[in-house]
Amino acid sequence: MNMQETMTVMLTRRSGQRPEPVAVPARVGTVRVGELLGEGGGGAVFSGYDEALSRKVAVKVLHKQTAGAASAATQELVTGVRSAAQVKHPNIVTVHTVEMCQGMPVIVMEYVDGASLRALLDRTGVLEPSLGLFIMRSIVSAVAALHEATVVHRDLKPANILFDRDAIAHVCDFGLACEVRSAGSVASIGGSPLYMAPEMFDGQVSAQTDVYALGLMMFELLAGRAPFNGKTIPELERQHRSEEVPLTALEQRGLGEDVIDIVRRATNKPQFLRYKTAGHLLRALQQLEHERDDVLQMRLAKLVIEDHAASDSATRTISAEHLTTFDLLASKAQRKRAERGD
Repeated sequence: MNMQETMTVMLTRRSGQRPEPVAVPARVGTVRVGELLGEGGGGAVFSGYDEALSRKVAVKVLHKQTAGAASAATQELVTGVRSAAQVKHPNIVTVHTVEMCQGMPVIVMEYVDGASLRALLDRTGVLEPSLGLFIMRSIVSAVAALHEATVVHRDLKPANILFDRDAIAHVCDFGLACEVRSAGSVASIGGSPLYMAPEMFDGQVSAQTDVYALGLMMFELLAGRAPFNGKTIPELERQHRSEEVPLTALEQRGLGEDVIDIVRRATNKPQFLRYKTAGHLLRALQQLEHERDDVLQMRLAKLVIEDHAASDSATRTISAEHLTTFDLLASKAQRKRAERGD
């Protein structure tokens, strides 16, 4: 990696700490690193532009405290990301490359120009069950492909699901991905505490830890809230270890026992009682009765697009030759609102 050009940004390197100046590369190979898009506990994401291929990309820089340059934890992360990069699936963000830079793993990946599932849930409050299950089938299908390649994501949550301009869901952020052929320990404990399986707090990881996170996400999409609400990591750990997911919230929404049973099995505390992999969970979801996928995709697109159009249609202008399906549907929705006088 060319380190002749660097830029200094202020990043929060640990939870609760004040931001610190951190030098990140201004270029990663042929990629020019742009503005900071956001950051979390594990790293920061920047916009980027691949000058060789003339395309936008996203660049994630993992914080140094995640692990040192020569540590087993860093090697584990790099190996996991490289393994994830080999998995091709329409609902997985493509990883282009991962490199080391002064002890920091740097990941260059596909740029998805759209909102996250977290943002969508925050705006809508709750999704109708048919759309929630449709989104889950897309997500679980992607994670099943990872599991088939012996890759565990380790950080599945609504914020790591992005919708592109056609409202297709993409699993992203492989900063904690690791290669695990069976249940075992990992060099570093990581994840988002709200969605971590009980054993993850002990450093134990398997495909079933992803299944647990998927079960919690499914609950949230169907109930309109996360199952646990601890304010501290120890409190969340206690809830994951000893409190049952409040499935009565799904009953109150009128969901059938077949749906509730899937959430129950995915979120069992003992690993051996959960679905073995996301592939097994996917088969259970596919057996549920549902509308045609193309019909559900159009309904989801309308929901995502109308929300997007309402927030920025006044400032976003695109020339006709660059209109995408997203733009065409947004324009159509806007015209209909104008005709109704909304």
